Amino acid sequence: MLQDFQTKQDYARQLRYARSKFRRISSLDLIPEDPSQEESSDEVTSPTISRLNTGINSELIPPSAQPITKRVGNMVMFWPNLLANISLLMLRFILYVPLSIAAPSFWLSAILWIFWKLIRIPIGLFKWLLINETSTNVNGLGPQHSGPKRTVLISCGSTIQTLHLARNFYSAGARVIVFEFDGLFGLARFSTAVDKFYVVPRPAPHNIDNYIAALCHIVKKEKPSVYVPVCATNPAYYDSVAKPHLEVLGCATFMTGVQETLILDDCLQFYQRCASQKINLPPYMSISSLAELWELYEGGFVQQFRNIMVAVGMQGILERFKYILPRQRRDLKFGHEISERQQWLVVRDIPGEHYVTCTTVKNTQVVANVSCRVDHETRNLVPIVANSPTTAADAALIEHWLRVFFAKIRFQRSINCHISFRLVKCQSTGEFLPLGVRLGVSLPYICYNRSHAQTLCRTMKCVPMRSLSLVPSATKTDDPIAGTTGTNLSTLSWSSLENSSATTALDKREALFAYWDPLPYCAYYHFQLPLESVKTFLQKKRRKATKNLSHRLPIPVH
Repeated sequence: MLQDFQTKQDYARQLRYARSKFRRISSLDLIPEDPSQEESSDEVTSPTISRLNTGINSELIPPSAQPITKRVGNMVMFWPNLLANISLLMLRFILYVPLSIAAPSFWLSAILWIFWKLIRIPIGLFKWLLINETSTNVNGLGPQHSGPKRTVLISCGSTIQTLHLARNFYSAGARVIVFEFDGLFGLARFSTAVDKFYVVPRPAPHNIDNYIAALCHIVKKEKPSVYVPVCATNPAYYDSVAKPHLEVLGCATFMTGVQETLILDDCLQFYQRCASQKINLPPYMSISSLAELWELYEGGFVQQFRNIMVAVGMQGILERFKYILPRQRRDLKFGHEISERQQWLVVRDIPGEHYVTCTTVKNTQVVANVSCRVDHETRNLVPIVANSPTTAADAALIEHWLRVFFAKIRFQRSINCHISFRLVKCQSTGEFLPLGVRLGVSLPYICYNRSHAQTLCRTMKCVPMRSLSLVPSATKTDDPIAGTTGTNLSTLSWSSLENSSATTALDKREALFAYWDPLPYCAYYHFQLPLESVKTFLQKKRRKATKNLSHRLPIPVH
């Protein structure tokens, strides 16, 4: 109170001083500077008092009230301004942290990508002029002789196999469309080789119609000539069901039918077919109850070797469950149902080297294959080639086993697909025995170059490619079209595709990086892997919390 009173007194004193000062006006102020100026009045107008010329302290003067419109405007814009500031802060945090961690590789990849985009137009124009000039001079048919660029549709856009497939088809001259299922990281979205990327609903037994409708929508819109299912993030069964619907729309599907899929993708059916054709198999037992599993432990079938328990039937086709049985019964923790409706297959993993193949089959004949050995310590895949002295014998034995298998196993119709065989080389006999089989493109595919894409397109007659020398020297002809006909497909030396493969272990960094397509490498190591690490951490934390909660729950009494 006292301080406010003193402040008001000071303000009144300064105001009186200012008024008294401006009352002392000299008579010279009344003389007009312009003679024509009229002395209209004897009244003297006092100068305007302002805060600047009075010397009054501006801090002592109370602030004037803001206009009502400005106050209303501030109230209306309060929440939008707050949301905008929060959004800018979050965007700055989200962009600053990843870029500060991955700045060198990110900007290097971005510069390479921009550089490739800039030089792509003149290079493409030069190639177009060169191809047209060559075709006009040699064939005399003009530019219209070369057919239009065809479109290839590929699934599972989050895998390295799909990225490699897209790059190979793109290098071979095809337009590539890729899709992935909802909730998965679209790695192929960042590739220069991919023209368009789609997201479709994840297939399941209750929504298979939605999956087929989404594929049909893509086929109607993009008009692809062929659909190549990778089947790495989804079972092959759904693609085999969608195959007739896509072929009605004019899209050839490189996948088996439903009946063939039920035979090849079911381990029990596969073993029964091999046993009926006298193909050697590792020891296996089919169980349909928990008592039969206990009998395997009591009989000594499990204790001496490593055994793998595989789901069979529709459960094995759709879910792909695998479980390594412990050698002691007390260590067994198995929570799945074992019954006549959900049977399981126990396969003995005999000692020896393990191999994985990626086999391309056309008209039930092998047209391309690449095989990799699984390293026991690092679990990496080491390619085996026919021209290497250390792996030539294994490559020849695998080639012989594949030819014998497709010569003996008969299907209702000819099959066209990619198949991945899991083989084991018996340590005692040196014979190759099958451990399992899966439809789809497996990881060894990254050993292929674009020659595989050209071979695949030739066999399906979907993309006109340049002539590729894949026939042996004794069967080569002067006609470049002869090598592309279906009658000469049997003479293709598909093992020669492995001659250019590397003999070192497959490295995902090398498979992802390409100087003309660097963005997938950056996206995988700086976006996908961190997200997978966070997802794994949250899943472990949730699993641990669920486990702790289950101990506190009371056990019901029945």
